[in-house]
Order: sequence, then structure tokens, then C-alpha cells
Amino acid sequence: MIDEQDPSGEAATTRGTTMTRTSPADVCIVDGRVFDGRIGTADTAVAIRGERIIAIGSDDEIRALAGPDTRMIDAVGGGILPGFVDAHIHAAFAGVERLSCDLTTAARVDETLSLIAAAANATDAEWITGGGWSHELFPHPTRQMLDAIVPDRPVALSDAGHHTLWVNSRALELAGVDRNTPAPPNGHIHHDEQGDPTGYLNETAAELVGRIVPPSTDAEIAAGLLNAQEFLWTLGITGWHEAILGEYNGKADCTAAYVATIADGSLRSRTSGALWVPPGTTAAQVPALVERFVALRAANAAAGFDTSTAKAMVDGVPHGETAALLEPYCSHAGSGELHIDAEALEALVVSLDAEGFAMHLHIMGDRGVRVALAAVEAARRANGTGQRHHFAHLSMVHPDDARRFGPLGITANIQGLWASVDPAVVPMIGDARMRAGYPFRAIADSGAAIAMGSDWPVSPADPWLAIHVAVNRTLPGPDGTPSEPLDATQRLTLTEALAAYTSRSAELVLGGGGMLRVGARADIAVSTVDPFAIPTEALISVGTAVTVVGGAVVHMRA
Repeated sequence: MIDEQDPSGEAATTRGTTMTRTSPADVCIVDGRVFDGRIGTADTAVAIRGERIIAIGSDDEIRALAGPDTRMIDAVGGGILPGFVDAHIHAAFAGVERLSCDLTTAARVDETLSLIAAAANATDAEWITGGGWSHELFPHPTRQMLDAIVPDRPVALSDAGHHTLWVNSRALELAGVDRNTPAPPNGHIHHDEQGDPTGYLNETAAELVGRIVPPSTDAEIAAGLLNAQEFLWTLGITGWHEAILGEYNGKADCTAAYVATIADGSLRSRTSGALWVPPGTTAAQVPALVERFVALRAANAAAGFDTSTAKAMVDGVPHGETAALLEPYCSHAGSGELHIDAEALEALVVSLDAEGFAMHLHIMGDRGVRVALAAVEAARRANGTGQRHHFAHLSMVHPDDARRFGPLGITANIQGLWASVDPAVVPMIGDARMRAGYPFRAIADSGAAIAMGSDWPVSPADPWLAIHVAVNRTLPGPDGTPSEPLDATQRLTLTEALAAYTSRSAELVLGGGGMLRVGARADIAVSTVDPFAIPTEALISVGTAVTVVGGAVVHMRA
């Protein structure tokens, strides 16, 4: 529990900052252990005035800066850390889903179906939309399952990974999708034994229905964004990078919601975003796309929103057998597809790099990684050192390619929570390839920086869960017993993982920050325990007790 205490103490000089009783701190956090964003320190307390940190030191030094109205917070031995920065998240539409049909909480099939029924009964809207259903619970959900719940209105529900859409018969009918509809490039329409669509649409095929779903309004997206902000504060997340700005999979562009909430001051966290490169973009289309992105970046910057990053999806996901692999999948002779071919990707990276854009590339397969490395290498040859490009996910990386990240100046934007044994993917890629996945240590040892994000709502947003897996390479099963580690030699240290989720992510996507320093903006997370004082196997039990954003306490666990 976190205790608020009566202020006390006399004037003191702390870290070069002299405070008196006439200029006391607004907030003092004491009895913790400070991790400054790079290393654990001997300091135990922090003082804040306005939105800035004014002192870091011992409990006695910080108590001396308190006045009659200072808010005193006892960390009760917990960690005092920079606020977490999520380097890859879809916050706006996670919030929209939380306010609609949110299936992420369901742990059983019947719970999922009950949530869908409750959402349908709670609204008379034309469409029932939302998402977050699990492939583990529904390896292949069908339209008939939804028809039994909602027979008369269209239903379209994204999976947790947002690469698959589960729809009912009415939605297929309105979209004109039947047994004769050809699959689009990089998309899959699954059919039953009779040849009819099952209601399970992968990748670009999801847009066959997604494009007719009424998009959320800017006001609805803004409400979702602020809902997400409140939730992320409970996890200690004080800043993030919106991974897609643009129309995607039937979802509207959320840029206007960011601009509006920045303008009215309701979006208080530090944020940035990545302009969306549509799959299938060709080399011939690159010049016009770059010109458009330059104009968008300037307009957004004028509104206080940094969009100096461009997001492209190089391939798909192993679960859908759409990640681009060097060797074929186990179940068939195919090896997945590139969503943007090698020629177009090179033209895109070289041109955007020259215009000062960082590339944020979704890559899951080892062939996708190799093609993307070649594109960055071409940009380095053409433009010099260039921008801080980052590759996200990285479920499969050939050992030869892991060594190339550092020399090319590429940051690994990892989702640490994913680096554990996943039985669901074994039938697709085999046990050996799965167990060689997520080679964080090899990439870090190449000299590459490591940043971290959640990909929420694809997976839970709690940084402590991701840190636990990045350090331990395993998650406890339903009975609480940890699974066999996923190549334990690829572990990150706790210090590396904390830095990745704070200072390294802030450097990558917010242009700096993520450090506890005198004069820095006071974005702070206080953990329930000192993570350095417990066995690494217990990191999964750590939570966030207090969150401070811009000097204001925005979350306090009871």
C-alpha cells in the first residue's frame, strides 16, 4: 500500500537545487529506490514542483523540501522509476474497443459469446463491432457462432492481434463476399467443406468487410483515446507511440482525435505517432506518398503532435501463416508473403530516410527481417547515418541477421511479453523455429538499442508482464507453473528491460526523456515493490502503485 504522510523538514540543498520553506515542493515521494532510466541508484526519494523534478536524494534531503501543502507519498520500499513509455501501441482503438464490445477479458469460449450477446443487447446500433477474441479459444471461429447470437444485424470482431476479422452471415452478405469472391493480395478468405466463406478473414481479406463497417467518428475515437489514457496510467505508462495513423482494416484515422485532445489539454501524456503506409504500396507510388507524408508531418507538428515516423507492415503473422519466412511453413509449401515487395520497400525506406522520417516496420518472419535490413542498408549507403529506424516484433530472426542490427543503427522495438513458449504457433513453424524466436540477447549484443512496447490491444499493456518475460523468457501457466524458458540464453537483464521500457523507448519515439533527472519533466511510476530486491522469477507479481504525469498524481492504488 502507498501511504500519504504529513510533510515535515527544513530547508535543504539537494543535487544543486536549494529550496526554502517559501518555495516548497508540491509532491515528495520518499522511502523508495530510484531507477533513473539507465541504472539503479542509492537514492530513495524525489521532489517535484510544478511539472518538473527539483531534487533527487535521500529521504531526509527530500523531506526537508516539503511545506505545509506538499503532498507526501510513501513508496513503502517500492521502485521510483521514470514513467513507462510504450513504443508500439494502438491506444486510440484499444480505447474504442474498451467502450464497445471488448472481448479481451474472456478466458473461456462461453465468456466470449456472453460478452458478444451482452454488447448486442446493450445497443440498437446497425453494426456490432469490437474485438479482442483469442485464437487459443477460437482456432477457427465461424459465422454460424455469431448468427446464433445476432442473426439480423452485421457483426465484425477483430481478433486480439487485429490481423483477422470474425464476421457473421449478415456482414458477409452486405459486403458481397461469397464462395466466388477472390481473395485479395496478401489476404485469405477461409471456406467450409461446401465452399462457402466461414466468416474468418485474414489480413487484407478482413478489409472486404472492414471497408463497409461504419467508421468511428472523431468524437468516438477521442473518447476512446482518453479512456485508454486513464487505463494506461494505472499501469505506470506516461507516454506512448501510436503505431498506425491512417485508415486501417476498416478503422478510421485517429490523427484528428490526437490533435483535438492535445489542443484542449485532455491528452496529458507525451505521445507521438506513425503515418501508415498501405500494404501493397509500389515503388512507383513512393514519391507521391513521401510528398503527402511531409505535408502531414508539418501540419501535425504545428498542432503539437509529432508524426515524424512512418509505419509499414513488411509481412503478416505466424499464427495466420502470413509472416514471410526463409523456409516453408510446416503445414504447406508456402513461406508467407511480403506485404510490400523488396523493391518498393527499399524505395520507401531510402526516400523517407532522406526526408527525415524514421521507419517503424512490423516484421515477424526471418525473410521479412532480411528484406528490411537490406532496405535500411540501402538507405545508409544513399543518405549516410540517417534516422533511428526500428523493427517491431521480430519473432524470427536468422542469427546472421541479428548481428546486423547494431552496425546498421537499427533499434529493436520488442514486445517482451511474446518471448515465451507458444504452443499455438508450433504447428505452423515447428518447435525448433519457435524456440529460436525473439533473440533479444543476440540483437543487444550486436550493439543495437532495445526499446519496448506492448502492441496493446493485441496483447496486455502491463509493462511488468513484458519485463518479466523479457528477463525470464517464460510465463506461468494456468496452474501457476512456469513453462520451459524460450532459449534462456536470449534473456535481457532487469536493468536492460527497465531501460528499454523507459529511457530507450522515450529516446526512440518521444525524442528524449524517460529519465529521472533534476529539471526533467516529472513523469514517474512507483512500483509496488523494489524490482531489484526480489528474485527475477517474482517480477510477474510487481505492479504500479502510483503514476505521476507532468508533476500531477494521476493514479494511486488503494
